[in-house]
Amino acid sequence: MYTDLKNIAPLVQHQFPAFYQEEGENFLQFIKAYYEWMDTEGPLGKSRRLGEYRDIDETLDEYLDHFMAKYMHGIPKNILTDKRLLQKHILDLYRSKGTSEGIKLLFRIIYEKDISIYTPQIDMLKTSDGNWVRRKYMEVLPTNPKNHFSYLNKYITGSNSGASAYVDESIEFYIGNQLVNILYLTDLNAGANGDEFLIGDYLIYDGLSITDASYVLGSATTATVVSSSPDNAIDDVLAIEADTGRGIQFAVSKFLDSNASRGYLSFKLIYGGHGYLLNSNINMGYKTATTGSGASFKIKSIINPIIIKHNDTPISSYMSMLIANTNYGVDFNSGNVSSIIDEALSYTDLTIGTIGGLRAITSGDRQYDGSLFVNVNEPSITGYGWRDSYGRLWGNNAIITAELAVANGTVDQVKLISSGYGFNTDKDVLTFTNITNDDSEVQLELTTSAVGLEEGYWKDTAGFLNSNKYIQDSYYYQEYAYEIQVEKSLDKYVDIVKKTMHPLGNKLFGRPLLIDDDNTLTVRLQIDSVENFEADRIYDIIKTDTPPYYVEVVWDDNGPYWRYLSNNAIYVL
Repeated sequence: MYTDLKNIAPLVQHQFPAFYQEEGENFLQFIKAYYEWMDTEGPLGKSRRLGEYRDIDETLDEYLDHFMAKYMHGIPKNILTDKRLLQKHILDLYRSKGTSEGIKLLFRIIYEKDISIYTPQIDMLKTSDGNWVRRKYMEVLPTNPKNHFSYLNKYITGSNSGASAYVDESIEFYIGNQLVNILYLTDLNAGANGDEFLIGDYLIYDGLSITDASYVLGSATTATVVSSSPDNAIDDVLAIEADTGRGIQFAVSKFLDSNASRGYLSFKLIYGGHGYLLNSNINMGYKTATTGSGASFKIKSIINPIIIKHNDTPISSYMSMLIANTNYGVDFNSGNVSSIIDEALSYTDLTIGTIGGLRAITSGDRQYDGSLFVNVNEPSITGYGWRDSYGRLWGNNAIITAELAVANGTVDQVKLISSGYGFNTDKDVLTFTNITNDDSEVQLELTTSAVGLEEGYWKDTAGFLNSNKYIQDSYYYQEYAYEIQVEKSLDKYVDIVKKTMHPLGNKLFGRPLLIDDDNTLTVRLQIDSVENFEADRIYDIIKTDTPPYYVEVVWDDNGPYWRYLSNNAIYVL
């Protein structure tokens, strides 16, 4: 019959006849003492408490070794931590086997030490391993400006497209007087029709009324070449300066071939002349060409400027005025520059100079079959009759040629680098400048869509031949190597690690690491041969020591320094 009675010693004296109480008191005391021993330390008492001893919190200390042998194989008995607590959480340790966190937990549990795990594979050189990042964003117009930053850290949905995305950054800034609002997107999912949002989409999220929602303005994503100067190169960057936008860039991706370039003109500035303004008259006519129309360009800049006094008031408006009329206080014989006649002959400062370059070059309908005659005239200057050293009139002496192009760097196609900000008008035609060759310009017709792209960048140097990475050596620098950085030598711990946490097929390395209480960091290196010390002074110090030798590099508030740990002293190197 089962009983939960644990101690029977108090009941012993009542199990004997009465005469034992009178004549056998010593015998009863002996029997009672015997059963007290049996109840506590003897096999009878232990057998009655087997149910309790199965509980790690209630078991005897002598049984802890049996628990460790069965459930904690490989873990030494002389651990610093609470063995009972470890037993209850040993599954957490074993389930993390093969991970860095598991090894860290092992050292924390057994030795109460914090360690570092380094995997050499993270510093291995791998081809095409770089992390290329190109952020997506939408330029929006808030219906309610107060709600712009409410989109931050929200999942948004397009009202028309059904596309969704997570907004991980929300910014606003000014371009001139125009406020630009940008939402940066991650986890972007296209709508039912495959659209990554649409221009005009209202952006909503749970709790936001569509009447308060911002809507998508759009950003430039592709472009068609309208016209191009020659002398470009593949991957040249085309950029633009605009009052209402910034940051947009395209790269040259393809040239016209020699056949396709027929009908294109190549304008070249041979001589910039003198006496020109930016808006001087440009005239063109057939030279050898017999077909084609619409070719043009503009003056890009004026260099070598000079300032002249110039009268630009027509004298015809004063033709009926009597110069000597006393009502105006003018005496023809005594008049001077302070007289009223100066109003009729007023002068202004005019800045003129040499044509420094051409821009906005176009070949019109691209149907030209020969060269053109080009003349740039500034009538406000030619009337002065000033001539250059060649006898040609200022304001009419520039030399510009317009010959048939032969596909010498004429751009046919471009690719997007960055959508920029503020370029929201579809089919807008803009003139871009080649930032490598600023004499070359390309006219592009923009195509816009809802989602813009920033210029991409490498987030790290992995995969770069000039990076601080190492070539695989199939020993230390390999996929299956790891290094434990721990105080003192790893020899003390390596057997335990291999019996408990070490992943099969991996290579284990160790580096002694000591973190002092005074915020100094020490890395200890073991050197097996005295020949590794080249300095005579160091050799003299250690030649009487026995290997292995230990050298430490120490970082403290004053910076790093080396020291040698001799058998008898510590030497700062």
